[in-house]
Amino acid sequence: MATATRAGTEGGLAYLAPVLLAAVAGYVFMEMAARVTLVSRQSLGEQLGRAGRWLPRLTFAAVAFGCLAYQAGNLLGALGGLRLLFALDRLWLLPGGGAIVALLWAGNSRLIGRVMAAVVALMGLLFVVGAVSVLAGGDLSGRTFAPVDATVLLGLLGTTIVPYNFFLAAGLGVDGDLITMRRGLLLSFAIGLVITASIVTVGATAISFLTFDDLAAGLEQALGAYGRLILAVGLFAAGFSSATTAPYAAAMAGRGLLGGGDRWDTGGRYFRLTWLSVLGCGLAVALLQLDIVGVILLAQLINGLLLPFIALVVLVLANRRELLGEDVNSVWQNVLGGAVLLFLFYKTGEYLVGLW
Repeated sequence: MATATRAGTEGGLAYLAPVLLAAVAGYVFMEMAARVTLVSRQSLGEQLGRAGRWLPRLTFAAVAFGCLAYQAGNLLGALGGLRLLFALDRLWLLPGGGAIVALLWAGNSRLIGRVMAAVVALMGLLFVVGAVSVLAGGDLSGRTFAPVDATVLLGLLGTTIVPYNFFLAAGLGVDGDLITMRRGLLLSFAIGLVITASIVTVGATAISFLTFDDLAAGLEQALGAYGRLILAVGLFAAGFSSATTAPYAAAMAGRGLLGGGDRWDTGGRYFRLTWLSVLGCGLAVALLQLDIVGVILLAQLINGLLLPFIALVVLVLANRRELLGEDVNSVWQNVLGGAVLLFLFYKTGEYLVGLW
């Protein structure tokens, strides 16, 4: 949400086209990951394990570290949304963390999915109504925006195609069939596209995005009190859903990369220990107000290196006829996937050169 809001504030509606491209690219790669698992009946971890036992372990460590590093920000984002409406201190993170523990401990993926869908639907409805109000009221007339920035563009792509999403998408391949899987992914990305485009549109009403209070003030000028409500609920929904998804995604990555067995079932010891560790560490960092900027920067670097690598592996696997038979990639999937992959490698290389 923060990336989409920043895009709208800086570039306005010019970022709607990149949002569409990010959604299409995300769908293409997630469909590949789910198709590889569904058709081959082998997890991505099993596929990576053929190159050496160290590779799945290293990949899991990188994915889990990334989820852990951002978890405190997810929790504080949810609290920040509520703070726009109520005077709350950080101790309110404890009941929020307890709610996430209760939800994940049940180990019911359908229940988790329904709760997350309800939270995201509430956020989406508010932003869609807000975006329609902005466009209908002409609140963007007379505004000047900066050109599309490649860094923000990469951020939009990175929030759509993140390493742990490959393992969440691959989890769709455990049951069902190709048609059902594709319909589910298509619906998910279509809804995400509408919500993200609405966030960009609403964000375009703000003059600057330095703090959430500044953004709320800008939205209030354009939409009245409804602007603050949109931001408050949106921040809470985005933070809470991410704070729930990140630990669960880390555990899903562990199950897919490190093997099966009862210990990696959703109610198993290793599965629960993984998401509890991510949630617990994030909660501790948020409550103790620790400075984790360096940790977050390291996580961004690791994820930046990991993302093109996993995307390349998925693209290669999706073209192996001995693995998928007639369900290998089509020409258009390879063209689009290859273009996105080249862009990811280019931006990663640019980032690494900048570090020197």
